[in-house]
Amino acid sequence: MSATFVPTQSTPYPPRGMYCEIEVISTGVPEGKRFQELGIVEAEGSAWKSDLEDLLPKMMQEGCLAGGDALIIRSSDTYAEGRDGIPVQRISATVIRWETE
Repeated sequence: MSATFVPTQSTPYPPRGMYCEIEVISTGVPEGKRFQELGIVEAEGSAWKSDLEDLLPKMMQEGCLAGGDALIIRSSDTYAEGRDGIPVQRISATVIRWETE
């Protein structure tokens, strides 16, 4: 089980604590709130022992370390890997920071 953050901004934000409070949004881009995209976080684990509840804490940690305020879940897929066709769960989310006016 692993999670990786890839920045999409050239200027990084300072990290927040590894276990910061970070929102998880699963219903798409929030309307009426302005935000800046910081990057993409992807998590992956064996589908037979990893699902969203297992992968999400790792994704949240990566989002906090990137300075994010929220994760917007983009996709959740299961695919077969290797010659044995071992099922793998992959979840992708956008890490965002709310803009203050």
